[in-house]
Amino acid sequence: MSKPLDVLGAPGWGEVDARGLVRPGSGEWTLDWWVGASDRWHRASQEAAVRQSEVGAGAVVETRMKVPDGDAVQRVWAVAAGGGPAVAVVEVGNEAATAFAVAMVVEAPGTVLTVDKGGMAVGGQPVLAWDRPPASAAVGRDAVEALLEVEGGGAAGLDHKGRDIAGLVWPLPHSARLAVSASLGRGKPSPPSDLPDADAVRRGWQSHLDRGARIEVPDEGLARRIDRNRRRWLGRTGRMETADVAELCELSVRLDHHGYHDDAVLVLDEVAARWTTEAPTERLRAFTVHHDLTGDQQAAIRFVEAVAEGVEAAARMGAEVPVEPVERLLIAAGQDRAAEDFRRLGLGLAEPPAEGLRAELVADHGDELLLAPGFRPAWQGGSLAVYELPTRFGPLSYAVRWHGPRPALLWELDCRPGQKPVTIRAPALDGSWSSDEPTGETLLAASR
Repeated sequence: MSKPLDVLGAPGWGEVDARGLVRPGSGEWTLDWWVGASDRWHRASQEAAVRQSEVGAGAVVETRMKVPDGDAVQRVWAVAAGGGPAVAVVEVGNEAATAFAVAMVVEAPGTVLTVDKGGMAVGGQPVLAWDRPPASAAVGRDAVEALLEVEGGGAAGLDHKGRDIAGLVWPLPHSARLAVSASLGRGKPSPPSDLPDADAVRRGWQSHLDRGARIEVPDEGLARRIDRNRRRWLGRTGRMETADVAELCELSVRLDHHGYHDDAVLVLDEVAARWTTEAPTERLRAFTVHHDLTGDQQAAIRFVEAVAEGVEAAARMGAEVPVEPVERLLIAAGQDRAAEDFRRLGLGLAEPPAEGLRAELVADHGDELLLAPGFRPAWQGGSLAVYELPTRFGPLSYAVRWHGPRPALLWELDCRPGQKPVTIRAPALDGSWSSDEPTGETLLAASR
C-alpha cells in the first residue's frame, strides 16, 4: 500500500510504495533504488528483506533493505521550496559495515530522459537534482542493464525499451548518505542541500499538528494513528482538485472536528466554488459543522449562498438535511426570512453520523454535552484527556484519571458569549452523574 507525500503550501504531491518506489501524483515517472553490495545488485522492489516504517506521523517514510554486513536505509520526505512545486527528497544511507553503490533508476514509459551534471529531465521537464553528480549514468534499456550488470530478459530485467529509462550510480562509503531531489509538480527542483532535512520536516509537521485539538489516549497505537490521519487530512488540502465534492465535504468535517478550522475554510471555499447538485446532504453538513463548531458569523455569511444552493438541490432530490444546523447558520447570517422558508420545506432530518474517534470523545448534537460517550473498556485505568476540542457550545477540555476503580473527571467548557448553561454528562463512565457547571472536577462512581 502506498503512502502519500504531501506538503502544505505548494502544488504537487506524490506517493511511496511499500518498497520505497517514488511516484509523483501525475504518474509520469517512477524512481526506484538499487544497492550494489559485495555479492550482487539488490533491487528494493524485488527483494524479500525489505521493511518500512513511518517517522513523524508519516512525514518521513523509511524503507530498510538487508544487504551483506548490514542495512541500506532509504528515507523519503516532501517539502515546499521557494514558491515552486512540491519536492520529494530521496535519501539513501549506508548502515552496512562496508561500502556499496547506490543506483537511482527512473522510468518514464514513452518519454525521452536526458541527464547532465546538474540533474535529469523527463520529456524536457526538469525532474531530478543532486548536489554531487553520479559517478556513472546510462540512458536506455541496454545501457542501463549493462551499467547495473543485469541480464536482459531475466526476472530482474528492466521492462522498457528505448530511451525512457535511466540509471544513475553513486559510490557510498560506510555511514555515508546520498540524496536526490525530485519535483512532484511542474518546475525545476532545488538540490537537496538547499531543502529542509528529515528532522526539520518532522518538526514542521508536528507544529502543524499542534494547531489542532490535543488528544491523549491510553493506547500508543491509536495515538500514532491519530497523528498520522491528521497529517494526511492536512496534506489533502494541497490536492483538492483530485477529490470529488463528497470527499471534500468529508475532509472539511474531519478538519473541523479536530480543530483545524482555517484549513477547513480552504476546503469549504473549494466546495462552494463547485456549483453542483451532487451530494447536497454532505455539502450542508460540511458548512453547518463548520458554523456550529466555530460560531463564526462571517463564515456563515460567506457560505450562505452555497448553503442555499444545497437546500435547493436537497428539495429537488428529496434528500435529508441537518435541519436545525441549517436554521442556525441561516439565522447567524442574518437570513431569518430564508430560515422561515427553509422550515416550510419540511425536508427530512439527516441524523449526524456517529463515526470516527470524535464520536467516542464527545457528543454535542442535542442540548446536552456528553463526555467520552464511547469510552472503551480497554481504556479503563489509563489516562484519557482532550484539550480544546471543538464543540457546538465552545472549546472543551477534560481529563479522566483513576483512583482505584473510580474515575476522576476534570472538565472545562469555554462557553461562547451568550451561551445558555449546558448540562454535561458522562454516561459511559457514570450514568447517574451530571453537572450544569462549565468547569469542575468530581470523583465518579466505581466502574463496573
